[in-house]
Amino acid sequence: MHKYDPTTDLPQESRDALKRVLDPVDPSTFFTETFEENFHLIERGEPGRYTDLVSVDVLDAFIANNQLFDGQIDATRADPQIRRDAFTLENNQIDRSALLRLYQDKATIIAPHLHSYHKPLGDFVRALEPVFSASVQTNIYLTPPGAKGFRTHYDNHDVFVMQVSGAKSWRLYDEPVGKPFRGEGFEPGKHEVGDPEEEFVLRAGDTVYIPRGMMHDADAHDEEASLHITLGLVTKTWADVVLEAISKAALETDGLRRALPPGYANRDFDRGPAREQFRTFITELAEKAELDEPLDIIAEDYVKSRTPEMAGIVRYASNPVPEDQRYRASENGLYRLIEDEESGEFAVVTRGGSSEFIGSKRKAFDRAMNGEPFVRADLPEIETEEAVDLVRRLLSRGLVRPV
Repeated sequence: MHKYDPTTDLPQESRDALKRVLDPVDPSTFFTETFEENFHLIERGEPGRYTDLVSVDVLDAFIANNQLFDGQIDATRADPQIRRDAFTLENNQIDRSALLRLYQDKATIIAPHLHSYHKPLGDFVRALEPVFSASVQTNIYLTPPGAKGFRTHYDNHDVFVMQVSGAKSWRLYDEPVGKPFRGEGFEPGKHEVGDPEEEFVLRAGDTVYIPRGMMHDADAHDEEASLHITLGLVTKTWADVVLEAISKAALETDGLRRALPPGYANRDFDRGPAREQFRTFITELAEKAELDEPLDIIAEDYVKSRTPEMAGIVRYASNPVPEDQRYRASENGLYRLIEDEESGEFAVVTRGGSSEFIGSKRKAFDRAMNGEPFVRADLPEIETEEAVDLVRRLLSRGLVRPV
């Protein structure tokens, strides 16, 4: 399988975020030798490395100061396991007192997707997304001293476990299904665990990469609670693009519109001719299938599904665009262009959606996005009113910022 290195042309903030995860491991080496292949433990002796991203105090304030509902906070314990109604009310609101009583009784508190609520984590996730072209998500785990949150299991997505405080003893086992698909979860009793193949201690500032499908479990040490960030990579697979390509090719294959053979559901149906017809269709689909358009569709859907950086949007939106105001393209402005060759019109697909532009604005758009500061008069070949409209659109999508 060809190995791809995405690190050659990344925004600076993406390189910095990746370095926080991998340093001192060389990113190119990670992607060409480790990614999806092997676990990798990074021991650093830097206990404060991740405390600016989250802390016990941050989690405490999130729980204490917000009205929380099912999905915003969770709890787990390896044994005995916990039912969700043990800490939720009838309206799905979190019973915080019950949650804390469970924590006192060795349950792990989970803050799923805390990056959606806590800006340092949100900025960190947005910076990493261009590296992986994956849905990057965070789960925060606070495990009481001496406790175990989960029984042995595997995840169906790759994870980086970043230890914030405390320590955990980890055990890694076999990969019973190889690389599981997104819906192919661990089934207790079906997958034999066996003996650990690797054992290590993750201390504050350390990171471990665990590829999806590798079984694992962990115990917090007795001295203090363990707090860690699990950074999950929900990726698209080659199967996704192949299915998209086949779907497109199938629309151009007339024979596939015909009904299945009459009587195909009967016990004595002769499948021989049907097998020949099926092989003919597969050959025809293989000849018609192509990569670019299906990959474009998946890429555009991915970009639109990302969370934009909205800080200051309301203030910028209500401000005028004066002639002396300088702007600059956001360094991590994730976007794609969709162009109509016949009309010359184009759309800019960005985090959170897309905006339509007429072709006469293309040179102005390119100037705005080239990284050099600009005022509205620097945008070529458009009138003042159009320049103001372009700047406002780019501001609303987080693609440019005032400087």
